[in-house]
This record gives sequence, structure tokens and C-alpha cells, in this order.
Amino acid sequence: MPLPENAVKKLQTLQNSQQFRKVYEQGQNIHTSLFSVFFLKAEANEQRVGITVTRKIGNAVVRNRCKRRLREALRKRFDMSDPAVGFDLVINAKSALVKAEFSSIEEALAKVLNRFADSASKS
Repeated sequence: MPLPENAVKKLQTLQNSQQFRKVYEQGQNIHTSLFSVFFLKAEANEQRVGITVTRKIGNAVVRNRCKRRLREALRKRFDMSDPAVGFDLVINAKSALVKAEFSSIEEALAKVLNRFADSASKS
């Protein structure tokens, strides 16, 4: 049964520290003032995302808000249904993300994803 058009597709996530560590050690990174992004082209054609927000950013409410904002920006900006590219993506939030406008988060993420797409097409 196909999903309705307005249904939100859930992001596939990285599940354990070994998966995160592999992306950190073998992947490439891009830094912005709001977050750092680490990405690794994967063998399988699945797209997985991990978001980390450390305790120095704020309490649980603040950290969860940061994660929700990043997930929403990802969902709005990036088409995860493209089966041609498999990758693992880890986003580490920085303290500036807490007070940032949502539009600036989307803009920074768009720039990073464009750079990622350029480097993925070259390799």
C-alpha cells in the first residue's frame, strides 16, 4: 500500500557508537558556525543520519529542540528517497544553533548538502 503524498517519511538513523565512529574516522567533514557535518559514502544504497547534541549545549529540553529543528530542516531540504546514493551523515550541533533562526539552519544545511553532493559526484 503506497503512502499518501502528505505522509512524512521517517529518516533512517545510525544506531550505535560503532556506526558513528566509522563516519568520524573514515568520512569527510564540513564545519559551519551552527554545526559540523561528517559524511561517508556507504556501500549499501541506504541513507542514514545521526544527530548529536552534547550536554554543554544545554539541558534536555534545549538539546531535544536542537535535534528536532535539525531533523525538520533535513526532511524539508533533502530528498532521502533517492536510491542512487548511499551515505551515512552525522551532524554535531554547536552552541550557536540554540538561538539561530530556523531559516539560517536551513540555509547552512543547504550549503553543506550541496558541497556534499559535489564531492560525492566527484568520487
